[in-house]
Amino acid sequence: MKVLIACVCDHAWVENGCLSIARVFDEVNSQKYPYLLHRMSIGLRLLVGKSETGEHKLNISLIDIDGKKLMNTDFNINILPPQESVPEASFSFALNGQNFTFPKPGDYAINIIIDGQIQASIPIYARQQPTNSEK
Repeated sequence: MKVLIACVCDHAWVENGCLSIARVFDEVNSQKYPYLLHRMSIGLRLLVGKSETGEHKLNISLIDIDGKKLMNTDFNINILPPQESVPEASFSFALNGQNFTFPKPGDYAINIIIDGQIQASIPIYARQQPTNSEK
């Protein structure tokens, strides 16, 4: 199994097996923390060998630099085998969520775990912006 795309963005969706993503980012900036990010999406596209098709467990978690999980969700996914003439199957997945809280400035990550193995880790950097009086 190979991760082709793993990103954090404003919006992601899958239509007819095609992954669409809008406004990919890896940094959030705020003058005040905790910071509430109103919308965040995860876009994921996998390339899967014929022997790897079928049922899998997908876990997506948002963690801080200390490994504390701030968001954690599990999915059961079923990857269908490719047509006989194609050696690998592709699988697209989009997760759209609202109201993610970053408690303080620092480094965070979205971990993509499939069947207990980390397949990707997407960094997110929460940065403190100076207030108008500090500029």
